[in-house]
Amino acid sequence: MVCADREPALWRPDLLPSTVILDAAPAGAGNAPPLDPDLWPHVLNDRLLSDGRHLVLGDEGGSHSLWLRETDRGKPLAYVVPRDDGIELRSRATQRLEQRLSGVSPDRCPGQFRPTHFQARRLTLLLRILDMLQGERQSRPSTHEIARQLVYPRLAIGRGAEWKASPERRRTQRLIEEARSFMNGRYRFLLKGKLAGATKTSGPK
Repeated sequence: MVCADREPALWRPDLLPSTVILDAAPAGAGNAPPLDPDLWPHVLNDRLLSDGRHLVLGDEGGSHSLWLRETDRGKPLAYVVPRDDGIELRSRATQRLEQRLSGVSPDRCPGQFRPTHFQARRLTLLLRILDMLQGERQSRPSTHEIARQLVYPRLAIGRGAEWKASPERRRTQRLIEEARSFMNGRYRFLLKGKLAGATKTSGPK
């Protein structure tokens, strides 16, 4: 099993705008210093593919995702920032990497995305709901079981007609729908630093 903290996923740059893209520096930029990622203290993931080298570099202030389109060692590189709807995030990620390469401390170069305590708890709850839903078909849990085990573990919830008419059932159903939509693509909002689009941020009801 691959541990996400030790070997994080490699995302396509169009899905993860915080990916820093580097390519061969154009003529006249010969003074650009070379970048050797092998000298980085913590390389969490490293794959050489047909379109270049994809890496995740560990850092105290948050990891850096890189796509090196030019893989020849020692050649000067230039940052490539596509002009699309992720340009602001791409620019911040590029600036942050450049600052770290220039010796700026991690505490002055924070990562792109940090959920609040409540947001992290809600995301964890959605993932736990998905884990329960992905069990064997014959043992898939009912809405009542999900509510009892995950959503309201400290609350004695009713059964039968009382449960069917309860606000706890309606909230659990909404969470199940949200978890499924998260699995079916909504998680991509997180990759773009848009937590509000990935999951609701209102408090518990």
